[in-house]
Amino acid sequence: MRLKALSHYDGDKETRYGDCILLYDNNSLIVYDCGHTRHAKEVKNFLESNSAISQIHIVVSHNDSDHTSGIVELLEYLYNERYTVTVYSSLYLKSARKVLDVLDDERRTLPATKEHILETFDKIKDITEKAQELGFTVKDATVNTKVSRGVIAGPAEDEFVEVVAQAIEDGTFTKIEGETVMNAASVQLKCKLKGDQTILLCGDASPSYLHNLDSYEIIQLPHHGQLDDAQRIFEKLKDSYCKTYLVSDNTGSGETSGGSDKLVEYMQEEYYTPALNTKDGIVNIPKNGFGNVSINKPQGVKLGEMDRKYW
Repeated sequence: MRLKALSHYDGDKETRYGDCILLYDNNSLIVYDCGHTRHAKEVKNFLESNSAISQIHIVVSHNDSDHTSGIVELLEYLYNERYTVTVYSSLYLKSARKVLDVLDDERRTLPATKEHILETFDKIKDITEKAQELGFTVKDATVNTKVSRGVIAGPAEDEFVEVVAQAIEDGTFTKIEGETVMNAASVQLKCKLKGDQTILLCGDASPSYLHNLDSYEIIQLPHHGQLDDAQRIFEKLKDSYCKTYLVSDNTGSGETSGGSDKLVEYMQEEYYTPALNTKDGIVNIPKNGFGNVSINKPQGVKLGEMDRKYW
């Protein structure tokens, strides 16, 4: 498969576009997050230019708006154009009983816990409901679930159960190892790219939830390239200098969104090969042939009834 990580538009680096990463071959497309309606429009343009693609797989890494805000618009387009669509995300209601066990609070009931989950993970709820309303398939993004030619690599059930329980107990701004509970257990996707390189996409996941990192040639550094997370990943690797790193930094200004500026400076100081960074434009892997990568400057880029048991 090939990868295209979308960027910002018309020179605008202040808007919080968020993540949207495409993995594709001649017949299928994986959309890993879609954080803005402008990204959704670029996915439409991409599909219009690649008419042989008929199978669409959408992976929702977690509940934050900069990973989800374009998905409903994209689903409506795919329905109108009669694409075959499967949506993958953590369907937390399936683990509600385990969440209740972790909370260990006799005052809580299972129905109340389920309602709290739906309120806390509202964007995933809305996306799931829309997908099922349109007759698309919805799958729980558990480890080893196949996604076209990719596969879900994490988180493990006990990891996201911990996240859900903490979100319910303390609220969405509580942090797990520096990441908000919304971010920590992002759905991770691994995929083999053309040229036989394997990539790990990880959204905003906490590095402690990322496993077997040495098995990947390309690693997305989580949370738009925040330095602390990147350093923890470097420390986990046997040889952090032998990897290629991808950063999806479409988050707007540093004042409002963090982003990768400190990471870029750190990697320069430590003599790392610079990460492929969507702040610099669209990232394509490969460009042509084995192992090649390109960064293109963005410029108007062309590129059924709900069953609550799923929740």
